[in-house]
Amino acid sequence: MRQFITVRDLELRIREGTLPWDDSVRYDTVALILDGKDLVQWLRPYAPPGIDPPEYLGHPTGTNMTELLLGQRPEDESGRTALLGCTCTVIGCGPLLARIEVGSETVTWSHFGRGPGEEYDWLELQFTRNTYMDALSNYEPTT
Repeated sequence: MRQFITVRDLELRIREGTLPWDDSVRYDTVALILDGKDLVQWLRPYAPPGIDPPEYLGHPTGTNMTELLLGQRPEDESGRTALLGCTCTVIGCGPLLARIEVGSETVTWSHFGRGPGEEYDWLELQFTRNTYMDALSNYEPTT
């Protein structure tokens, strides 16, 4: 059964870091913060038994996050968008995918999965459109 959650706040935050395999190389990413918690923290409690969402990296800074989070850059044949990527830094390698539906009043993330053809039909996150668009507007000037 799918859990439906209304998210009150979305923040795109630059997370300073380094490459996972080389601490001497800077690699900053964009963290998706929902009501003060990282997206992966949201996913873990709602995962069905036996499914543990792995660690992911956000998109590298410089990514057009507005285009991405409006669902204009689908990663797989079903039209899902890569919200987060693999820790190898290749977004398309085992990404966290979700369908992004932008409506007149709300924006919904659903049909989460890791990679093409895999889907965890257990969580749906919904934002008010105004909150969502404000988060995108607030982030873009910082990049």
